[in-house]
Amino acid sequence: MRRFFFDLLVGNVVMIDPGGMVFERVEATFSAADDMARHLFVWRDDLRDRDACIRVRDAGGREVYRAAVWAEHADKQGWDLA
Repeated sequence: MRRFFFDLLVGNVVMIDPGGMVFERVEATFSAADDMARHLFVWRDDLRDRDACIRVRDAGGREVYRAAVWAEHADKQGWDLA
């Protein structure tokens, strides 16, 4: 099992994940980051249209994935219900 870190990037500002999470496979982090980005899109309207994303890093600091906080289409389900 390996530890991965999920940082929030908003423009030039980086909020580092200090603890990370443990996953068996790196591919599982992609789904977790996508879920986090969708959650932020729904609940944090201040992050919409601000070039925000979740960056996944391995324990060595190497970026392995990015998930954008944005709508895939205009009628993204759930965001208007928040």
